[in-house]
Amino acid sequence: LAPAGPNRSRLLASLCRDERTAQLSNYTILSKMFLEHILRPSEVKGFEESLKPHQLAKIAQSSNDRVAAVDDEQQPGDEPVSKRTGPSTVLDRAVMEHNLLSCSKIYNNITFSGLGTLLDLAPAAAETMARRMIEQGRLRASIDQVERLITFESRDDEEAQGKAGGLGDVNLETEDTGAPFTKKWDRQIRRTAANVSLCCGYLRIF
Repeated sequence: LAPAGPNRSRLLASLCRDERTAQLSNYTILSKMFLEHILRPSEVKGFEESLKPHQLAKIAQSSNDRVAAVDDEQQPGDEPVSKRTGPSTVLDRAVMEHNLLSCSKIYNNITFSGLGTLLDLAPAAAETMARRMIEQGRLRASIDQVERLITFESRDDEEAQGKAGGLGDVNLETEDTGAPFTKKWDRQIRRTAANVSLCCGYLRIF
């Protein structure tokens, strides 16, 4: 339930590499969080049922956030989206922030409307959440208010498999091809290889 970011990634890495976690009832959602996969509502619902009341505490929105969330214009061709102006509980916020980070690993960019659909938020509320995470250094992206578009920035090195994996700073010598899409493809291959290695380790447990 901690805020999505590097600190939570390191903690999830430590938990997932502990063989005992495979026996937990919430292991599936734990591993999906570690692998940065988008969480589905049905999975979150099952996890929610296992939490204690204080872990489902309600959170209040600031007046500025409420104003920003409702100050939204439906664009021609936009599909109807949620009218929610923000997360209602601590769990709700954690899942939305996680899915936003997962989205940044899949897409190069996304519209406010598209992100709102993914997070079940009004487009302006989704933009507000992304902006806050960018300001806090937990999301690498830029926001184009005119085009109503969020563009995700690629990382120069694979922090998710280095620092988040508990390995500290890892310096990789790579050839500079000058092609951002090639670099992103290479990073995806490294991430997939790491995920396969992790899955093999879990299979050996059984």
